[in-house]
Amino acid sequence: MSSLCVTGYASLDYVLELSNAVLPDQTSHATRVPDAWPRLGGCPTYIAMAAAQSGGAATPIIWVGADPLGAQFLSALARTNVNLDGVSTVVGGTSPTAVMLYQPDGSCACVYDPGLAGQENLNTAQEGAIAMASHLCITVGPPHLTARIMALRSPTARLYWAVKNDPVCFTPKICVQLGQSADVIFCNAAERAMIGSTPAVVVQTLGASGVEIEENGTCLTLPVNAINTRDTTGAGDSFAGGYIGAEMAGVSTAKEAALFGIETAGRLLRNRKSEGRT
Repeated sequence: MSSLCVTGYASLDYVLELSNAVLPDQTSHATRVPDAWPRLGGCPTYIAMAAAQSGGAATPIIWVGADPLGAQFLSALARTNVNLDGVSTVVGGTSPTAVMLYQPDGSCACVYDPGLAGQENLNTAQEGAIAMASHLCITVGPPHLTARIMALRSPTARLYWAVKNDPVCFTPKICVQLGQSADVIFCNAAERAMIGSTPAVVVQTLGASGVEIEENGTCLTLPVNAINTRDTTGAGDSFAGGYIGAEMAGVSTAKEAALFGIETAGRLLRNRKSEGRT
């Protein structure tokens, strides 16, 4: 049976829509986004939840603190369809949080508090899940664990890299290693330069302009139906999770997998729009 492990940082996200841009020495008025104060966040969470929609077993390998926010995160995650065995609670640690600031021009600034960053270690359950996974996705996460995660990976496991423009986590050395080892790499246009030359399939999300697939020296662009919503947090990761879930279910081409990813991300955005998150 196919199984997915997704490694990286957890987060509880506090999402705000700003009436005016953030500027020095000026007050910005904000509105809390419904059901997002806080809500589940973090790349592993979105990817695992999206992949599990295809019926596969998905385990996020993440860390939270032994604090009220960590308990809140675990309670919310337990209501999803992912496997909780990969969640580690760090005694004395502070759970990671992020404030997502949607500005009037449509841009979003993420202010991330890594909380227990640097205190993460792989426990026995996490190591076992990684070693047994048929599919492994590495997202932005503890850089001191990347080498260990790669060493635990089964030689037959399909490897995905979800790029994030975070030079602390994705150092040049780690980028080269992942770029040369991954089977599929997910990125946006701003992150493409971090990858360099790679034998992997590179799947680049272009927002309303579609999805571009680079494979074997060819380039294919797939269109998307633009959805008018400002709260797009997690859409790229949901796309990646949908893509991976499709491959776990037996889809054999990058185009088919990307179409599943597009539908998965679209479902997330349509749900938010129907809930009034414009």
